[in-house]
Amino acid sequence: MRNRIYLWLTLAVIVALTIWKLSSNKKELEKEAQLSKITRAFVPVEVIEPKLETLANHLEADGIFLPAKEMFIISETAGRVLEVFKNKGEWVSEGEVIAKVDDELLRIELDATQANLAKLRKDQERIANLIEGEAAPKNKIEDLQLGILSAEAKEKGLKKQIANTSIKAPMTGTLGLRFIERGSVIGPGIQVGQMTNLEKLFLMVKVTERDVLNVQKGQLVRVVADVYPGANIPGKVTNIGLRADNAFTYDIEIEVINPKSAPLRGGMHAKAAFTFNANRQGLTIPRKTISGSLQDPKVFVVVQDSLAELRPITLGGLYGDKVEVVGGLLPHDAVVLTGQLSLSSGARVQVIRKN
Repeated sequence: MRNRIYLWLTLAVIVALTIWKLSSNKKELEKEAQLSKITRAFVPVEVIEPKLETLANHLEADGIFLPAKEMFIISETAGRVLEVFKNKGEWVSEGEVIAKVDDELLRIELDATQANLAKLRKDQERIANLIEGEAAPKNKIEDLQLGILSAEAKEKGLKKQIANTSIKAPMTGTLGLRFIERGSVIGPGIQVGQMTNLEKLFLMVKVTERDVLNVQKGQLVRVVADVYPGANIPGKVTNIGLRADNAFTYDIEIEVINPKSAPLRGGMHAKAAFTFNANRQGLTIPRKTISGSLQDPKVFVVVQDSLAELRPITLGGLYGDKVEVVGGLLPHDAVVLTGQLSLSSGARVQVIRKN
């Protein structure tokens, strides 16, 4: 009986100790959970407010060079390629033969057609003499004349088909691509090459609806290619877009003579500097506040004094180290100037304001 009492007392003590330990652990976990909710990290950032200022009477716009003349070489015949005369990278004048396609069957058919045509013409002379002597009816010569016209049309068509077997350059330029080799079999409408002329280039840039009204066709523009930052290249506006794209910007086409001292290629980047007659007011921010690219611009804005918000904006023109903002910001917004690399939307910040 005494042993049983001792056993129950021991079990009671063990249970009590277990309950106390579990309760203690629960309190520790709750304490750690409360501590984890406390954000102790603040990212120090410097902010600046957008400025409403008088913009200079010029505009800079980024763009990409495109060849002024570029054309695919299209086959107008079918057959096996007998010879290729031009290689990729060669300069080719308009009308030069690039490749020759087998025309043997066409020439055989042409010979047969010409022989038939010669026979019909002799028959026409013979029938004409018989008609003069009233030895043959007049409708005979009419049938021969129709046969001659048909044979002449066939002869003309065969000559055109034979001429098409000599694939010629449709323009003057460099044979940039060639898709055929000797022995290749091609058909009508097949692309056999591509020619590019880089003597002239088009710089394609985009401007906002505010600036497009100031751009004039024929206006002279100063172009600076990224690969030649010290060279000013003259350009001229040749076309202005009539409709805005999805970003509400307009295409401007600028023609540039490719300088021999600083040769350019299609796809290179450049800036176009426009000069206008009138100044205007605009909201600007430093270019380095932009997170991401100028094609998809975003900035961090401090809201509620300590939270970072990533906000998309719409840009206007570029003015040196500044950009014009035409949508997404107000004059008193606190835009993050430094510290963006450590930020994400919703992060807590400590503001260092810059005037």
